[in-house]
Amino acid sequence: MKRQLDETDRTILRMMTADGRQTVRALARAVGLSEPSVRERLQRLERDGVIAGYRADLDPASVDASTAAFIALRFAPGERAKAEVNAGLAAEPCVLEVHEVAGEDCYWLKVRVSGTTALADALDRIRAIPSVHGTSTTIVLRTVFERPLGPDTALPAADAPAAPPAD
Repeated sequence: MKRQLDETDRTILRMMTADGRQTVRALARAVGLSEPSVRERLQRLERDGVIAGYRADLDPASVDASTAAFIALRFAPGERAKAEVNAGLAAEPCVLEVHEVAGEDCYWLKVRVSGTTALADALDRIRAIPSVHGTSTTIVLRTVFERPLGPDTALPAADAPAAPPAD
């Protein structure tokens, strides 16, 4: 059963999405609850899988991954081929996202590499996966913005509540 989020949960999640290093004290002040109550809510959100983890948001240029690309991938039909492709892609560190899609392509991948030579090398490795039939690549010229998933992502813009003021 999908867990229903109340407005207090959503406020905590908005604040954590904006700054994952929020203190329990700051969260408690913002939502008007005690620190133990907020700590319990955070633990429940983690236990229920709503909060899937905590991670640092790295600057791609600082870690030599300034070139982003999207790769449309086509491969042989069947579960065995899919498992083979999944294993090959999971072993490729530059593959950040894999999305199964409807249409002519099977998967769309998001990759980050140091430049076009590294992208060509990654494409060679991906194309070497035995079940892969073809790829089509689009290189990103500039990222306008990337938005983290938040509790209001699926709400229409007019219905999305305003973010709480920063401390």
